[in-house]
Amino acid sequence: MKERVKRSFSRSAENYDEVAQLQLLAGERLLRRLELFENPFPLLDLGAGTGKLTPEGGVCLDIAPKMAERCRERGRAAVCADAERIPFKESSFKTVISNFALQWTELHRSLKETHRVLKEGGYFLLSIPVEGSLETLFKCWREVGSSLPLFKFPEEREVFEKFKELFEVVEFERFTVKKEFKSAREAVKAVNGVGAKNPFGRPKRGELLRFLEIYSKEPMVEYRVLLISGRKV
Repeated sequence: MKERVKRSFSRSAENYDEVAQLQLLAGERLLRRLELFENPFPLLDLGAGTGKLTPEGGVCLDIAPKMAERCRERGRAAVCADAERIPFKESSFKTVISNFALQWTELHRSLKETHRVLKEGGYFLLSIPVEGSLETLFKCWREVGSSLPLFKFPEEREVFEKFKELFEVVEFERFTVKKEFKSAREAVKAVNGVGAKNPFGRPKRGELLRFLEIYSKEPMVEYRVLLISGRKV
């Protein structure tokens, strides 16, 4: 599954910033918290995508090679690597941020790695879509009756439990970012166009056409987001 995710996000790198409107909205809320820090550097952006949200002077990490290339084009230092195996020494960063990325990882591994590379007293700012995201799209897909499984967002409770095992929770916020599109095809493009395609495969043509017919009645894309800040103690 990981190789499929890597290829999908690499293919989407060129047009990511145009399509990822909801993801960037969530990321901007995360960055507003970063403004409270007098000096958050050295800083790592975990799952940085194109680096659009990465503060100047920050280091980008992304599993997709083309995303890392886009970060470098923006003048950011960037490494292509897996968030579950961060290629930096212990206590390398004062701050780690991550927006709409760790839902694609084994959370216990990526959070443990984040903890490892943070300095003592360092901060981790995480924005992650949780269960309840893409509710309208998933509901319409279930009506099709396909046997093809869909991606599962992590449960909010699971994220909290794993986060609190490693970090002292400083604050958290729940919010929803959403947009209704003119057509089902536009809504699907807003989801798939950022690289977030179903890692379990593609539907049959008949199933897809039936889904688009159902989804066209309410082509809504929504993400239920948990934004949580923590400190390594």
